[in-house]
Amino acid sequence: MTLEQAVLLGLVQGLTEFLPVSSSGHLAIAQRLLPGFVQPGVVFDVALHLGTALAVIALEWRRLVEAVRGGFALLLAAQIGVATLATAIVALPLRGFAEAAFTRPLLVAAGLAASGIVLLALPRARADGAAADATPWRTAALVGLVQGVAVMPGLSRSGVTIVAGVLGGLERRWAADFSFLLSVPAVLGAAVVETSVYRKELVPLEGLAPACVAGAVVAAIVGGLAIVLVRRLVHEGQLRHFSWYLLPLAALVAASSLLGWM
Repeated sequence: MTLEQAVLLGLVQGLTEFLPVSSSGHLAIAQRLLPGFVQPGVVFDVALHLGTALAVIALEWRRLVEAVRGGFALLLAAQIGVATLATAIVALPLRGFAEAAFTRPLLVAAGLAASGIVLLALPRARADGAAADATPWRTAALVGLVQGVAVMPGLSRSGVTIVAGVLGGLERRWAADFSFLLSVPAVLGAAVVETSVYRKELVPLEGLAPACVAGAVVAAIVGGLAIVLVRRLVHEGQLRHFSWYLLPLAALVAASSLLGWM
């Protein structure tokens, strides 16, 4: 892997992890389109996800301080724990099928189309809803379950979890922030699972370290900018407009696959 490829994939990861367009789907497409690209294995993937997790921690720090000062930090931690458990219950059984689906463009296209359809369910104008200190337990569990399903390539983790949070009664901006916070234990947990399953691939790191660092740094910086943008779009009720990007993209990927271009 070249540094240029690492930077490009870090850019794709950081931008699409939080924009509701599916990072997994775009990474799968980008890797198939890069000339001469060879999959570097789990190390690079983990580096990219750790970069976006760092962006969340940096951008959501104020929310965490607010929870401590407001006296609901333990409640928030427990709800994130419940949501993470719900994610694991759904995601772990799907893991093998999801990995195989990455190499099948038609399944990626189906996930992209599903993400676009889900975004259309986001209400146009709804500013009310539960704040951070009043998150219903059922909503936390629902968001976690939806996040588990989003391991499938093409499904936007941020998009489907934000929609689930809003439909579950959360205030728009808090639905976005809860989705971002919930991504951190999911990413760290996935990193532990992946490194455990593919631990043999962690040994040959010669020549890969610069690419991992470059990809992670770019993913963190671009991911932070994407978080700021998504917060604004969610607050203004404009996130659903991404469906008009996802649905044509799904059709393009499906057509390219059927014509043998991918």
